[in-house]
Amino acid sequence: MYLKAHVHLDEPYTHQAVVKALENSKKLKWIIDQGIDESHAEADLADVQLQWLEYELINWQHLAMDKNTLANAYCIRKGLIRKSQMAYNMTKYLSKNPTSILKKAIPETWLFELYDVDYFEEAMNEVYEVERDLQKGHMFIIKPSMANKAAGIKVFDSLDDLRAMFEVEDSDSENDDGSDQEDLTQVREWVIQRYIDKPLLVEKRKFHVRAYVLAKSNIQVYLYKDMLALFAMKDYDTTNLEDNLIHLTNTCLQADEEGYNEQASVKLFWELGLAQEDLNHMFDQMKAILADVFDACTSEMTTFQTMPNAFELFGVDFMMDQDLNVYFLEANAVSFSICVFYYHYWY
Repeated sequence: MYLKAHVHLDEPYTHQAVVKALENSKKLKWIIDQGIDESHAEADLADVQLQWLEYELINWQHLAMDKNTLANAYCIRKGLIRKSQMAYNMTKYLSKNPTSILKKAIPETWLFELYDVDYFEEAMNEVYEVERDLQKGHMFIIKPSMANKAAGIKVFDSLDDLRAMFEVEDSDSENDDGSDQEDLTQVREWVIQRYIDKPLLVEKRKFHVRAYVLAKSNIQVYLYKDMLALFAMKDYDTTNLEDNLIHLTNTCLQADEEGYNEQASVKLFWELGLAQEDLNHMFDQMKAILADVFDACTSEMTTFQTMPNAFELFGVDFMMDQDLNVYFLEANAVSFSICVFYYHYWY
């Protein structure tokens, strides 16, 4: 008996990997339709058992009506992948579960909403703890709620530095290369987090761990043990907060920099040269943290709705401090092009 699958992923390499995996399946035989276009999301599907597609192409109505159909994403999961919504869910969860590991594993976080720089002081009144601790010399990091690839992220230790982010004279300007720059003055929703200022360093550089998590059905969560350590390009230095190559560990910021060395910026977690006991200790914390993160998010059904016939791969980021405490930074819907980059690195 043959089953039907609709497959379309924008990244050609990953698309072909999925097709090949289905074709090589020993237990199931698949008829694979790869001619999927934008009309698929509203098409009248008949007898389709698998939709492995970009999120926008998935026919959610068919998925809800036919429990024999499987799809590679959850329809509603902004409670996990949207920074402000996740922060809200974590705060609510901790109010009900004060002994959760998340009490220590989630950096203290504030929602920061700013509609115009003229109202900066009023916005700061809503996060008075931040303003108070800036006067004590504390450092913070601000992130747009919905951006990715490190866009708009800044480390700061003064109100003047924070305000300067929003005082852009010409928001319609272009980058030096002629491409349109992202207009951060139009971003209304941000999160501010207390900066982890004593991170675990390897070879004097800061790093974070990128791990992949498979969530399926209602809900089982699996952490893939092979993880990456993504390094900042420059040695760690808290006296210079302006240079993102010191403080941000996203490889997308480094690729076009002179002297960029992929082998120095991307390493395997289990080959960092740390004691095996310490690596195991951090990995155990990651598993415990993820259990409570997904429990917190899925308990809020308006922002994360599990489905018995769905699965999804998420990229999650962790950071460790000098005492080997693990912190959960964020989760992202996986970019298939990033998956391909990591696939090439591993294999």
